[in-house]
Formats: sequence, structure tokens, C-alpha cells
Amino acid sequence: MKSDNGLYKLIYEYFETRLLYGYYACGDSLPSIARIGDMFRMAPGTVRSALALLEKKGYIRIDARKTARVIYEAPRVSFRKNAALYFVPRRNGIMDLAESGKLLFEPLWEEGLRRMDQKIWDRFCRPPEEPFQGAVSFYIMVLSNLNNRLILDLYWETIRYIRFPYLDNKADTETEVWNAGELSQEEVISALRNRFEVSYGKAASDLFAFMDEAVNEFSLKQVKQIPFCWDVFRIRPQRRYSLASRIIREIIYGSYPAGSYLPSLPHMADRYGVGMNTIRRALDILEDLGMTRSYHGKGTIVCTEPEKIEAAGREIREGIELYQESLQLLALTISQVLLYTLRAEGEEVQKRLGESFSWYLQEGKGYLCFEICITFIVEKCPLALVRECYQKIRELLPWGYPFSLLRMKGKSLHSVYAGCTEQAVEYLKNGRPEEFADSWRRIVETEESQFRAFIRDSFPLPDPHGAMERQAPGQPASGTI
Repeated sequence: MKSDNGLYKLIYEYFETRLLYGYYACGDSLPSIARIGDMFRMAPGTVRSALALLEKKGYIRIDARKTARVIYEAPRVSFRKNAALYFVPRRNGIMDLAESGKLLFEPLWEEGLRRMDQKIWDRFCRPPEEPFQGAVSFYIMVLSNLNNRLILDLYWETIRYIRFPYLDNKADTETEVWNAGELSQEEVISALRNRFEVSYGKAASDLFAFMDEAVNEFSLKQVKQIPFCWDVFRIRPQRRYSLASRIIREIIYGSYPAGSYLPSLPHMADRYGVGMNTIRRALDILEDLGMTRSYHGKGTIVCTEPEKIEAAGREIREGIELYQESLQLLALTISQVLLYTLRAEGEEVQKRLGESFSWYLQEGKGYLCFEICITFIVEKCPLALVRECYQKIRELLPWGYPFSLLRMKGKSLHSVYAGCTEQAVEYLKNGRPEEFADSWRRIVETEESQFRAFIRDSFPLPDPHGAMERQAPGQPASGTI
């Protein structure tokens, strides 16, 4: 199971949810391995790992050359209690998603539809020979067109949290859409958006009605709410990556000025609350990024700018990919998210935000405006899912800093970013939040485009998907994950 990087758990949770909540009855057969792999776009080995865990837990029995058969049996009241114990503590998070989804997932899947291969689109716009099995597999297919594992991971983690889409028992097709071959692509997208709002609204309404009943039925009035948490580093140790990101941010802000020495290893371990081994591994990452240099017997010095970056290593390649993917996620969502947050906070907060931008520009630190914008959303957006998503993106953004220094060698980072940021601030000062939000979309799109071009030209690397054996949910299945 180690080679699956934990992805088999996604399939396991999908079927466990259906078993525990009564979707399957004892004696029913699960879909074939090939069909499950097609639904989740995962390799047969990953599917087998999930089925093996379901069998180990006593839910199914696997017989050679036959589909797995359900052996889990429980009275109906147990199915209701299982569902109540899971959903009631997540009521607030599920309610939050109804609004957050419009800002985060709607622009993502719309872009995914626009990037759909023409052959798939042609099939998509006529009655299929075999319908898509529910909304989950449909959205996997659409979001996969973005070729962004970070986005797919956010989708999966959200679905794992709310779980009720796992209970969808209807083929995700409707005649008026699938027969709409004469409609334009944008008209089909609009029709799908409307259908999603209706279907999600109905499913959520039914779920909340169930929870209202279950609160009294199972005495869950005082249950503690469980918030959504996005573990970006789910498939690898997180602490050393998060620590490296934090130290880079402190270097950017001047806590560790260029030319100064970092504190001793014991002092840093105490300050950051981690073990010495984590400190050493984080410092190895910083040295590969050209941010620091260690001298035996002296310590670790902060470099003025990286002379070179050792980008061939697995850890740095993953950092590059995650930074690129976070920029794409930002580019597709920041305009809607920023405008929503500005409107929620009102004119006084908008004014203070504009003043904050102006101060950093006057101080010659225009490159920090990315940080200010994302931090504003993390601290002020009323929606918990958006805050969680952007907080994780905020942790990933410092990975781009050393590459920006190398990319713009000989230039002031402030001068590079000052012009576009000053224009955005003018929109905010003049009471034009829509144009301010849209200007940030353009700023992020430009950064994404320039960074990708720089990496392509300066660090020609082999296909990282195969080299790292790291395949995210939604990637086409090929070989063993």
C-alpha cells in the first residue's frame, strides 16, 4: 500500500460511506475493479488496496475472478445513527461550503470544461453509451483537465469532509443537456451550473432536514463542530516543508536579514517547537533553494540572493510544482474571492487595506503586496473554507521567492511589482473594488505565466509525475501508482 501514497483511502472512504449509511445491502455486489478505476481515474493497484482494506474491516468479501460482495449487515436505525454521528458535527462546515463552493469550485470546473478535449466534449454533448456514475466522478473528469494536482486534492479533501455527494445514486446526465449539441460551449456550461445549483440545493436541503431530526433522535444537541482542514502535505511529511516556508517568509520580512546568521539548531528547535532532525532537513531545503549556506563550525548564513538553485532534487521539484499549482488556483479564484471579502468588510476596511498597500510601496517593498492580499483574505473572508484554502496557499507562496530573485537577477523586486500594484491600489482608493479584484487576477496570471516560462527554460526536468511516482486523485490511471 505504500506505493499508493494514501490515495486508496479515497476509494475506501467512498464505499465505506455508502456501506455505513445503507446505500448497499448485504449481498450486493460492488462495481468491478476496472469500473471503479474508471470512476476515480486511478490505477487497478490502488483500487485493489482500497478493496483489501474494506475486506479487512469486515465490509466486503473478495472472491477470485468475481466482483466484491457486501457482507456488512445492520438494522436501518444503525444506518441513520452512523450518518447522524458523522454529519451533525460537520453541519456548519457543510453550510459554509454552499457559499464557498461558488467562489472556489465553480470557476475551477468551468475552466476545466473549457479545456476539455474536443473528442470528450463531443461525447459529452450527446447521450452517452454509459452515463457518468454520479457527480463525484463527473467532477474528477472535468477538474482533471486543469492538470493541477493541488486543485484535485482540494476537491477531494472537501468531498471527503462533506461526504454526502458519495450518496448520489443518479447518473449525472439529463436529456436537455446531453442532447444539446447545437448549444455553444458557454451555454452548456451555464446549463450545467444551473443544474448543479438545483441538485446541490436539493441534496443539502434533504441532509439538513435529516440532521434536524437526528439531533433530537440521537441526543446530539451539544455536539462539538468539526471544521474543514486541508492537509496539503497529506502524502508527505509536512513539518520540514512548512518550516522552510516559514523561514523564507521571515527572511523576506527581515527577521533574518541577508548576511546574518540563523540561530543555532537547538535555539531554532526550541523557537519553532520541532525536533532537531526537522530543523536540519528544513535547512537542507533552504540551502538547495540558495537561500542559505552552512559553514562547519560557524553556522548558517542568509544569502543576499541565490547564485543557483539545486532543482534536480525531489523536494525542490515538488516545491516548484506546488507553487505553480497554487498560482493557477489563485488566478482562477482570486477575483471572486477578493471581491466577496471586500464587500463583506465594507468601505472602511477597504480604505485601510489601500493604506497598507501604499505604505509597503512607499517603503520599497512592493513584492510583499502578494502577501498582504492573501493575508487580507485569510483574516477577513467570512467563509471558513475559503480562509482554510487561502491559508494553505499562503504557506506555499514563499517557495516562489528564491526563484523570483534568480529570475530577476540584477533587478529590484520592488520595481518589478510596483507598477501593477500601484494601479490596483488606485482602483481601491477610487472606490472601484471590482476593478481592484480583477487587476489581482491579471497580476497572478502574469506571475504564473512568467514563472512557468522561467522554469521551463532554466530547469528542464523530466516528467515529474513519473519521476516522483506521485499521482494525485483524478490523474489518468497508468501503471502502478
